[in-house]
Amino acid sequence: MSRRVGQLQWLRYLIFVCGFLLFWEWLRPLDQISDTGNLPVFVVFTAICFLLSALKLRWWLSFLLKFILMVLVLQVFLMQENLISGSWFTFILSELQSNLKLLFTGEFAFLTPFFRTLLFLTLLWLMSYLLYYWFIVANRIFFFIIMTFLYIGILDTFTPYDGSGAIVRVFLISFFAMGISAFARLYQGGEKRQFPKQVLLWSIPLLSILAVSAAVGYAAPKLPPQWADPVPFIQTMSDNNNENEGEGGIQKVGYGENDSRLGGPFVQDNSIAFWAATDASGYWRVDSKDVYTGKGWERSREAEPQSFQSGDPVGIDLYTENVATEAREAIVYPSQNQVLDRLVYPYGVQTFFSGQVGAAVDSDFGVVETFNRAQYPDENYTIAFEEPQYNIEDLRNDSELDDDNTHYRYTQLPENLPERVRDLAAEITSSANTRYDKARAVEQYFNQNGFQYQTQDIPVPEDDQDYVDQFLFESKIGYCDNFSSAMVVLLRSADIPARWVKGFTAGQPGSNPNISTPDGMSSYIVTNGNAHSWVEVYFPETGWVPFEPTQGFTNPAEFTSDEDAAEETPEAETDTPEQEEQSPAPEQPEEQQEEEQVADSQTASNSLHPLYWIIPSAVLLLAAIALYFTRYKWLTAYYIRKYRNEQSEETYGKAYHYLLRLLAHKGFKRHSGQTLREYAATIDQEFGNKRMSELTSEYERILYRNEKSAPAWINAVELWENLIKQAAS
Repeated sequence: MSRRVGQLQWLRYLIFVCGFLLFWEWLRPLDQISDTGNLPVFVVFTAICFLLSALKLRWWLSFLLKFILMVLVLQVFLMQENLISGSWFTFILSELQSNLKLLFTGEFAFLTPFFRTLLFLTLLWLMSYLLYYWFIVANRIFFFIIMTFLYIGILDTFTPYDGSGAIVRVFLISFFAMGISAFARLYQGGEKRQFPKQVLLWSIPLLSILAVSAAVGYAAPKLPPQWADPVPFIQTMSDNNNENEGEGGIQKVGYGENDSRLGGPFVQDNSIAFWAATDASGYWRVDSKDVYTGKGWERSREAEPQSFQSGDPVGIDLYTENVATEAREAIVYPSQNQVLDRLVYPYGVQTFFSGQVGAAVDSDFGVVETFNRAQYPDENYTIAFEEPQYNIEDLRNDSELDDDNTHYRYTQLPENLPERVRDLAAEITSSANTRYDKARAVEQYFNQNGFQYQTQDIPVPEDDQDYVDQFLFESKIGYCDNFSSAMVVLLRSADIPARWVKGFTAGQPGSNPNISTPDGMSSYIVTNGNAHSWVEVYFPETGWVPFEPTQGFTNPAEFTSDEDAAEETPEAETDTPEQEEQSPAPEQPEEQQEEEQVADSQTASNSLHPLYWIIPSAVLLLAAIALYFTRYKWLTAYYIRKYRNEQSEETYGKAYHYLLRLLAHKGFKRHSGQTLREYAATIDQEFGNKRMSELTSEYERILYRNEKSAPAWINAVELWENLIKQAAS
């Protein structure tokens, strides 16, 4: 009967080989859908891990061999240190320390190739054991087959990988594995059979069916796709493609050039746009638009950029000489994964310094375009700028005598703008006497009156609806585009020149570990989630002054007052636009501001990074799964230690019943109505010995006849341990 058990084991190993071939199909696409190199090495590493798992070596020996194999792979491809010299230990320790810090802070893009390869090899190691359990121990292969089909289908649909051949291979391997698995179950539960003959009788029709199925699958005519390709539909839900920007669908947050149709919800994107080092924190300006169409924003003319050399004056004059300034400097480090073809800059930009990137500026719109950014995606540039400080008294005393061209251009509104928008503008500004006070009244209007900052469930205007009118009177929910567009339209309705501006907020404190921050500067990470729009109001004697109507955001400009300049701190000056002359508007809590800036700004959060609880939870979950799947191994070790020294009827009864549970788990379940002696005879027949019958006899004598003696107990424990070990193996 032991021969029969060995024959079944060979069938299981054959199924395990099929499992490796299926897992190989998971590895094949990696060189096309990722930057994974040396794929054959990973396949060989996986094959050796599968082989070591199948050999059922002692756990410490298997662990040691796999660990040595992993170190050799890392040594050959990624470690320059000599493995014999011992410096490799210092190298590995430093790599783990630096990369674990990046892992817990969520900066996955900066993980080194060594650490990523280490994680991948560890994953392959764990998968080899997990698949061994599924295919050999638990004999559950159907779930992994279904997962493989889903994996290939998803990659074939959404990536450049062509899964046509993979689907056929997976079908053939899966069908063969399931056929062999079915034969193994029948052979295990049947009478004595001639193994080679039965395998031959079973495999010939199985292989014939596979051959016919494969031939028909290749030769039969194929119908065209019966469902529409989901990829174009999903692409229309995102504004990554500039052709689809502003179409009112579900967009992905980030900077885009097409703003002709605003509205609708968007999804968050926290990928890094650029890093910045600066001695002043403020918004990063990119562009402005002057024509409101009722649906979005456009330019009154095409941009006409003029080239300039590195270090030359840029010519973007946003304010006059009447404004007090302070010399500042900033360095922008673009992200290679997000190449912006326009330069970002703070208010008061004077010059750009860049070694390779050529640029041209349209000073009218404030757009600085690049010629060759794609050729130098990691080229940083330095900005010298004069940070403005706007005096509130000067703004209130401004003459408001606009030149005709500026006034006409920046008070433009569509002819079909609903009259109630103009009426609302007149109502909001009725109690204000100066342009500054009117702008502040409109800015603060959105902090009251039921408006809410929200990124989801944002309506898209119908063809006969005005974008701003819908936001002001119907939905009253939206994000920065809604608030900023509404403020510009209200100001223009009140005959005040204003324009719509877009760029990025200051970002959140953080740095690129590969870049050293100059002394005296602070580092910031600016992501696509920091893309933002705001408002600029024109004052003839001052210039363009920024205002911030969006809930949860603070005006980035610095305002001063002659009356309290001596008392104000820089923090108080920054908060002045939000606090001055407003008693009705309650101040939003800092926590609420941070929650509301989900899409347009990422401020420093007081809460822990999600990875601080996600990773420990995942580790605990994996540990619980591992404990569950290996429960009979560690329970067996525990019971062996426990029952050796506890001589009692209760102890022996528990030990015997645990053996019955273990045998049932291994496929030798006791049938209903079957006596213990009959069941013991069945087990002896399967194992090729008489240990189970002897143990059952000892069990009956100790438990029922109360014949407990030291020799009988020692004999029973020895029989029990041998059966436990044989069943567990």
